Amino acid sequence: MGPPPARSALKPARKPSVDERKSAERRRAAALVSRSKLAVRGLFADAHAGKPVRIKKVAAIVDAIAASVAYNPQTLLRLTRLKNKDEYTYLHSMAVCTLMVSVAQHLGLDDAKVRELGLAGLLHDIGKTGIPEEILNKQGGLTDEEFQNVRAHPEHGYQLLSTTPEIPQVALDVCRHHHEKTDGSGYPFGLPNDAISFAARLGAICDVYDALTSDRAYKQAWSPEKAIDEMWSWEGHFDREILFSFMQAIEVYPPGMLVRLRSDELGMMLERSPRSTRPNALAFYSIGKGEFIESKTMVISRDPGREQVVSPEDPASWGFDNWAALRERLSPGIVLQHAS
Repeated sequence: MGPPPARSALKPARKPSVDERKSAERRRAAALVSRSKLAVRGLFADAHAGKPVRIKKVAAIVDAIAASVAYNPQTLLRLTRLKNKDEYTYLHSMAVCTLMVSVAQHLGLDDAKVRELGLAGLLHDIGKTGIPEEILNKQGGLTDEEFQNVRAHPEHGYQLLSTTPEIPQVALDVCRHHHEKTDGSGYPFGLPNDAISFAARLGAICDVYDALTSDRAYKQAWSPEKAIDEMWSWEGHFDREILFSFMQAIEVYPPGMLVRLRSDELGMMLERSPRSTRPNALAFYSIGKGEFIESKTMVISRDPGREQVVSPEDPASWGFDNWAALRERLSPGIVLQHAS
C-alpha cells in the first residue's frame, strides 16, 4: 500500500447548496408526514373500535414532530395544509399538533410540556370517529340533527380518552374544551373565560387556524394572513394574548396591525409578497424620542439580536385616532384590512 495522498491532493467535501438543503428538508418532512398520517389513522381506527389509545405510539409521533418543528416549522406546516377529504381528519390532527408544539417551543416551555401539548393537539379531534363521514364531508349546510352530532364530538372524544391509562390531563382538557370561546358562547359547556385552561385556549386557536387555511369540501382555503387577520378581528372568540404568541410562533401577522418592535419603534405590519420568506414591518415612529421617523421596512425574525415584534398596540393609545388614514399615508396603494 502506498503512502496516503498529500493534504493538498484531498478535495474538501462540497457543501450542499441552499436549494439542495431545502430539497432534503422537504423530503424529510414529507416522509414524517407520511409515517405520522398512517400512525394517526391507526390510532383513530383503534378508538373507533373501542380500543384504548397507545400512548407510547402517540408520544413517538409527537417527539418526531417536535424535532422537525425545532429545525424548521414552516416546511411541516406547508405539507400538512395539503389535505384531501379522505385524510383531512388525520392531517388536521397532525397540523394542530405541529402548531401547538410551535407555540410551546416559542414560549420556551420544557420538553415535557411541549410533548403534553403536542399530544393534546394530536388527539383533540379523536371524538370525530363517532361522526359519519357523510356528515364530516357534506358540502351543503348541516341539518339541526347533523349539527348536534358534530357538536357532540368533544365529549365523545373525552369519553374515549378517559379509558386510556396514563392519558395526560392536558389531552383530556383540550379534547373536551377546544370549542369553548372566551365570551362563553362556545360548546359543549359555554364556559366563561376564566374557566378555560391555557391549553384549551391554545387548542382552539390552532384548530381554527388550520381549518381556515385548509381546503374543505364546502370552502376553499384562506391564506395564512387572511386567516390571522380574521381571527384577530373576532371579539370574544380567542384569548388575544395567546393568539399574539401564536402569531409570533408561526411568523404570520394581520396586515395593517400596529406593533411595537424590539428596536423600541412602532411599526405597521405589511402584506407579505409571494416570494417573501419573512414578515415585514414598516417602522415609522420612535418611542424613545416620541416622534415620527423616516419610514423604513424591517424584516422580522425570531433570531435573537434581529428585529422582532414585541407586542400589538392600540392606535388610539398612541394618539393615532384616524389609524386607517395614517396607514394609507404610510403605505399608499396597499390594501390593508383591519385597523386593530
